[in-house]
Amino acid sequence: DLEWHPGGAHVLSTGVQASRYDFRLDQSFNRDEGSGLDVRPVSISTYVQDEWRVSPFTTARTGVHIRSFSEGNRVIAEPRLSLSRSLSEHWRVKLGGGAYHQFLQLVSTEGFSGGDLWVPSDETVKPGRSWQSVAGAEWEPSKETLFSAEAYYTELDELVQFDDDIAVDASGNTSEDLFKTGGRGFATGLELFAERRVGPVTGWIGYGLGWSRRTFEELNGGNAFPPKYDRRHDVKLVGQWKRGKWSYGGDFVYGTGQAFTPAGVRFSIRNPATGMTLEDEFLLPADRNSSRLLPYHRLDLSAARESKLFGRKAEWFIQIFNVYSRRNDWFVEFDTDEDQIETRIVKQLPVIPSVGVNFEL
Repeated sequence: DLEWHPGGAHVLSTGVQASRYDFRLDQSFNRDEGSGLDVRPVSISTYVQDEWRVSPFTTARTGVHIRSFSEGNRVIAEPRLSLSRSLSEHWRVKLGGGAYHQFLQLVSTEGFSGGDLWVPSDETVKPGRSWQSVAGAEWEPSKETLFSAEAYYTELDELVQFDDDIAVDASGNTSEDLFKTGGRGFATGLELFAERRVGPVTGWIGYGLGWSRRTFEELNGGNAFPPKYDRRHDVKLVGQWKRGKWSYGGDFVYGTGQAFTPAGVRFSIRNPATGMTLEDEFLLPADRNSSRLLPYHRLDLSAARESKLFGRKAEWFIQIFNVYSRRNDWFVEFDTDEDQIETRIVKQLPVIPSVGVNFEL
């Protein structure tokens, strides 16, 4: 990164970043090796930005990011703009927006989330694109406290969704073979934040209210649906109390339950020649992501003490993850072997204590 101060009201900056990825994925079906993925794409991006002090109370930042990605030999320009204005000593408002692209795609299973993975998009699929805009205000009544509110809207285009209809022994391995493409969507919401930054007791609280939707012609009858990670409410409280060599901390999180697709219809197939019903029974899904798991919440506590270890600065700590052992929902399984469909909800981890030490060499 480079920064140039030519004098006056402008500060110019530029920079470059290079990343090399290594994706290797093997798959097999019925003990036969299938087609895999073995690519090492390179991403290079550069930017130019002008920070302009329009007036003693107003600052504008304009710039452009230029990004290249070796898979598909793509080069894309992304304009950015932000404005900030101080209304008084304690109040400030801001606006911002820009274009963004996503070259890496998340392969996310509908229910179980432990096997989600990323793959690069190739020349057969356009990269995901979004236009993001945000407006907010900050109130800083003193050096100790800060309050802020932000509203945002993101328009999404060229989205992809993992194609659940692919045969398990399919040989295609391009992005077009793996994904439903051409999706559209949006994400919008409000975020509130309050922070205490000075004193023996510090911490912050954040609340998010959001909506997100996706639309694919080939999914859910072409109707919009919430994505898997859509959250209506999201709350986080973080606090820390410093007392001598001891410090105590606590984190509490709460979030709306993850969306999932429930079973809508159960059916069986009858042999027309014999009139006998086959033993296997099947489920048809209801509307995509039309149900929710129970809300997610947990409390983590910690205590730490400054000390010495081998003559070096150290900190002994004890942490308790999920203090009240809330068994949050992870994903849902359906069992059709019984006369009544059995729904099993797989739970996440219970309370987990840990003890350790941090020290500097």
